[in-house]
Amino acid sequence: MLLTIGTSLIYVEVKDLVFKKIFNELAKRFWGEWEFRLLVVVSLLLQLLLVIFGHIRRKYIGKKLPCVAITVWLVYLSADWMATLVLTTLLRGDISLKNELIVFWTPFLLWHLGSPHNITAYSLEDNELWLRRFFGFFLQVGEAVYIYAKFRSKSNIALNALAVPILLAGVIKYGERVWALRCASDKQLVNSFFSIPDNKANDWIKRVRTGLSEITINNLFKNKGVVPEVEFLRQAYISYIVFKPLFTDLPFRLSREFHENMVYMKCKSAEDAFKFVDVELSFVYDLFFTKNPIQYRNLTVSLCLRSFCFLSAICSLIAFTAVVDMHQHSTIDVVITYLLLLGAVSLDVYSFIMHALSTWAMIRLPIPRTKVHKMYSRVVASRLQSIKASSGIKSMAQHDLIKYCVKAKTSWFTGAIRLLDPGNLLQKYGHTKWKPVDPDLKNFIYNHLQKKRVKCERNDFKLEQLEKLLNEKGDLVFKEKYKEMLGLDGDLGEFEKEFFSIFPRMDPTYFIRSIFLWHIATELAYYDDRDNHRVSSTHSLCNISKSISDYMMYLTLVRPSMLCKGFSDVINRKIYQEAQTFLTEKMNTRFFKFKARKQFTNDLLHFIAFQQQSFYQPPRHKVGALLEGASFAVKLQQLASEMRWDEDEKWEMISEVWMEMMTYAASRCSWKEHAQQLRHGGELLTHVALVMAHLGLSTKVGREEDDDGDSDAFPPFDA
Repeated sequence: MLLTIGTSLIYVEVKDLVFKKIFNELAKRFWGEWEFRLLVVVSLLLQLLLVIFGHIRRKYIGKKLPCVAITVWLVYLSADWMATLVLTTLLRGDISLKNELIVFWTPFLLWHLGSPHNITAYSLEDNELWLRRFFGFFLQVGEAVYIYAKFRSKSNIALNALAVPILLAGVIKYGERVWALRCASDKQLVNSFFSIPDNKANDWIKRVRTGLSEITINNLFKNKGVVPEVEFLRQAYISYIVFKPLFTDLPFRLSREFHENMVYMKCKSAEDAFKFVDVELSFVYDLFFTKNPIQYRNLTVSLCLRSFCFLSAICSLIAFTAVVDMHQHSTIDVVITYLLLLGAVSLDVYSFIMHALSTWAMIRLPIPRTKVHKMYSRVVASRLQSIKASSGIKSMAQHDLIKYCVKAKTSWFTGAIRLLDPGNLLQKYGHTKWKPVDPDLKNFIYNHLQKKRVKCERNDFKLEQLEKLLNEKGDLVFKEKYKEMLGLDGDLGEFEKEFFSIFPRMDPTYFIRSIFLWHIATELAYYDDRDNHRVSSTHSLCNISKSISDYMMYLTLVRPSMLCKGFSDVINRKIYQEAQTFLTEKMNTRFFKFKARKQFTNDLLHFIAFQQQSFYQPPRHKVGALLEGASFAVKLQQLASEMRWDEDEKWEMISEVWMEMMTYAASRCSWKEHAQQLRHGGELLTHVALVMAHLGLSTKVGREEDDDGDSDAFPPFDA
């Protein structure tokens, strides 16, 4: 905010200096007449763009995601900067400027600084800076009042009077944004989670979770009745209320009833479970990035304020048409005034329609008795079908490292750009593909998580056992298969050293490197099986393994903040350099471009197989990630033939390992980082993490113990 004001002051000073030294008086006068008009119109256009892109970024995930993110960021910053720039220009403007409509236009800039309803913050950091925005609020409202006093017309009292309600509405809009930022800040959220007074008289109150009573839950839809059409949304909203502390990384306990019911997820299919958490995450998105939560916190006050703003714009539009003499003002100024008035009315009407059709409004639908309620219930029923159809994670990113290395060799453009792209942005964003999250993958993930919950239930959800279960990164899956091959029932014993010579290290220190090794091994095994017709293109477990492998590689390269810290860029760069030594120059020819990938994987696997048969074996620490991953792929293929697995068994084991790594990553990722990624449409990892929380597979979600139990096993945030 202060930077915005500072750059605006610099613009004004530089502009005056440039006009004084370079341009003549005529150009200076021309710009003086048109500057304010252009800036006001641009400010209005930016508001319209902000509404459009605020809606797009909520759900968009796909190839153009980087472009959408950059565009939203630029429009978000430009909208604030433009409104501030206009105020600063007027503040430093000449009092002799002959335009009485300046008084009427200025309040609209406060409307613009209030931002649309669907985007108050670009990122979570904007919420934490609410106090800076609060000081900016007083400063810019003061500027607007000063400009009003400075440029008010002495002859046209009606125009001065028309500006007052618009100015008040602008203050309300801007104040509403500041309040939304404050309510979404970390400190205020933590304070809002605890709604039970801390005294012994309230010990009898039944709790749903730490700080949340059953009475509070029951009062959410008091006097609304049971409306089957919106029961799904109401359950998702209650789940959002219950799990809100997660997104500030606070631990808490659930009541036994809610914990055993998995917070409304019990008996749901995989498809319904992912749709359910997607609706929950839409509420979380609104909490951090829109005005929706504060507008429904006290609905009566909100409706009064919104009605005042809307009526101010409508009445001013009518009064301006009826009272103000149009002949006293230039045609362009009158057109701009109507644009501002109609823009304000249109944005408010659009906001009202979006609120009426939002999940926040639909969950409050009472039992239809009146004609209005019955008509609205039909709209809600239609809208709910649309929400259910569009809910659920639809796409997941895919990054195939093997294909990229081959493409970089066979395409002169990719190779040339890499020289000018030290951050590998082209690889990270340009080579990332997107594919649908198919039902088979959702069922596989959900079934795997349910098996983990069954294991936790056997251990009565003890913290130590839960942490041990969530720390599994696939090593146990592979170890059990290896023991099966050796015919062992207990520990590996003397075979442990041999096991670790095959299996990549999976401790937290090497987790990022393990993802690279398993990714390379999975890709090579996948292409080897496909090229030799061992599996078909429709093989379910094979495709699931590759999908999760490519997705985890995408997270490693593009979203490293969601995983454990590691040297992902360094490892990626070394793998690329290794790969280029195996890619021969003949692959640049037109004939080999289509066969380059197959040639590369065959050459690499044959080289590793030959090296393993030689007498000299290089030390493991001197082998690069590409060769180590390829060596592991060869051993995987050999183990499969030695144990006489069919392809289903082999790919079942690989898919289980990848699923263990995904659950480990989901449980270790900060919940604030999960919330941050919602501004990019949301990640599959976030949906998996929230499903895990429902199933009790989170160290931050404890179960309320009996009085004789271990009540300190899961420390609550009110301790």
